[in-house]
Amino acid sequence: MFGLFSNRKEKTAESEIKPVPPEERRIYVLDFDRTITKKHTGALAYGKEMTPKFILRNIKKGFDDFVYKAVSQGHAVYIASYNDDANVDRVEVEALSGHALIKFYMDLVFGKDQTIFVPSETNDAGKIISAGNIIALHSQDLKQYHFHIIVQKEKFDQDNPEDMKRVYLLDDEEEVVRFYMEKGCNILIPFSVSRSAQTAALSALFTSYIPNSFIN
Repeated sequence: MFGLFSNRKEKTAESEIKPVPPEERRIYVLDFDRTITKKHTGALAYGKEMTPKFILRNIKKGFDDFVYKAVSQGHAVYIASYNDDANVDRVEVEALSGHALIKFYMDLVFGKDQTIFVPSETNDAGKIISAGNIIALHSQDLKQYHFHIIVQKEKFDQDNPEDMKRVYLLDDEEEVVRFYMEKGCNILIPFSVSRSAQTAALSALFTSYIPNSFIN
């Protein structure tokens, strides 16, 4: 297995990216389907949809560069998705859904030994004992479930405007965008709610609407 980062060792030395001060650290919250991916996975993958060729074609160009620069500067990147683990039970063939599907995608993009994106660890009762940065659950609550896990892990105070301003959302659902804006978070595509959501779904999202200069 391989990753899109396999040829990037020289890039690190050349760019000399420096981490930002702790008080300037941002928390990027990215949706998965139609935000990171070009086509919606249907929250389930099997057959040819699990092949490297299909997956790498379905990842939007520039996503890996965005993540690479963000984490190199010390920012955090989360994937908050309605993709649910339970969807795998919908078919009787080998398939992936939820955390496993997203992790499979990220391993193909960044390499099988990547630790940039990891799922949460749970106990036998399903309770989270160690929060990761892949959060996948069809919570149907405007991703409030995902939001609470993130702010707890980052030790943010939801009533502190300065903490909320450090959260940047990228999502193609208007209702989710509106919820995060009402919490005082920033929107990575700072248009209206509807236009921000529509732009997040574009294939050229990371190459045309989020320039490298945004992360500074």
